[in-house]
Amino acid sequence: MRVSGQLAVIALLGAAGFGGWYAYKGGHLANVPVIGAYVSQPSGQQAAAPGGRGRGGPAGPATVEVDTVRTGRIVETRESVGTVRAFESITVTAKVAGIISEIGFEEGQKVKAGDLLVQFDAAERRAAIEQANAEAARAAAQRNEIAIKLERAQALRRTGAGTEAQVEDLTAQVKSLEGSIASAQAQRKAAEARLEELTIRAPFAGRVGTRSVSLGAYVAPGTRITTLDDLSKVRLDFAVPENLLGRLQPGQTVNAMSAAYRGRTFKGTVSTIDTRVDQTTRTVRLTADFENPDEALKPGMFLSVALEVSTKDDAVVVPEEAIVSEGLRHIVYPVKDNKVERRVIVIGQRQGGKVEVVEGLKAGETVVVLGVQRVRPGAEVIARPVGSAPPASAVPAANREQPSRSSLNVPQAIGSAQAAERK
Repeated sequence: MRVSGQLAVIALLGAAGFGGWYAYKGGHLANVPVIGAYVSQPSGQQAAAPGGRGRGGPAGPATVEVDTVRTGRIVETRESVGTVRAFESITVTAKVAGIISEIGFEEGQKVKAGDLLVQFDAAERRAAIEQANAEAARAAAQRNEIAIKLERAQALRRTGAGTEAQVEDLTAQVKSLEGSIASAQAQRKAAEARLEELTIRAPFAGRVGTRSVSLGAYVAPGTRITTLDDLSKVRLDFAVPENLLGRLQPGQTVNAMSAAYRGRTFKGTVSTIDTRVDQTTRTVRLTADFENPDEALKPGMFLSVALEVSTKDDAVVVPEEAIVSEGLRHIVYPVKDNKVERRVIVIGQRQGGKVEVVEGLKAGETVVVLGVQRVRPGAEVIARPVGSAPPASAVPAANREQPSRSSLNVPQAIGSAQAAERK
């Protein structure tokens, strides 16, 4: 009984399926309420679809967006990385040993050339200067006294009362004292120079860094006191491949960016090209100068560099979307008389969504920008300017006219609703 029941069910399902298929093929389901609204089609719809796109009909021309090949400014750049250093930079150190008696700056302060930075205890050096002055004065007084005696001895010799030996002896004493005066003056100058060593002044205008000493500290020669950097301008050191050496020259523009200042570009110019090529990296070192009025760039900062190697004001450019890559080749699809051509081109620089075309295109030609995947060489297309709205004739009739299904609560496609709103 079970086997016969199963066979009966299978036979019933088969008969129901065959009946449904027969009703669908014969169009009988169109007379059934609700179901007929979904399965029925207007008479001749498939055969008369707009543009011949119905089932079994031939495909019409593809609609593509095109743009005109233009000329524009293309800047050839080479990227690198570099490190910032101050335009002038020194580490202030002690030249002689001594005790710090005065500190004339605050950390981070801007100073002018000649401003006092550090003063060492100079009492001993001033005493040496005074001693040298005293020696010079004593020798000068003795010389004046001997000079008077010499004049008297010379007068007596002329009258015959004096001797030649006395005159010669006094003359020698005058010369000796003049030598003592010169020696004392030299000692004074040396003491004054040693006194100057106890005063450290800024050799150029700039900004001092942190200090490493305190008031009253004893420092030895070579001890670091602070740093001094001229940050009104900075220098950037970076390297580029040696194959660019023949195209490098001072004055080329350098654009630099830092992770610390997102969205800000610093502009500088190449000031120095190294005379040697690094044998290990095969690169040449360049130095660029940057104005730094707000001191945003600090020595030691890491910057991304874009060196402008050359500039073309009349380069042939096309949008990036118009180029199709096939391996190492680049393809574009020019349009002439509404027919598509396939052309291999040679590209150059990419910049701002545009690509430089070195070979293969001329200014004024029209190329496909959007819809390149739907075109074939020699095929006819419907071309419209890139970014323009499609004409009303290009919108399918099913989207322009809303089906009369108001009596049936059937959801509409989004495109149909938008087309109805545009009407």
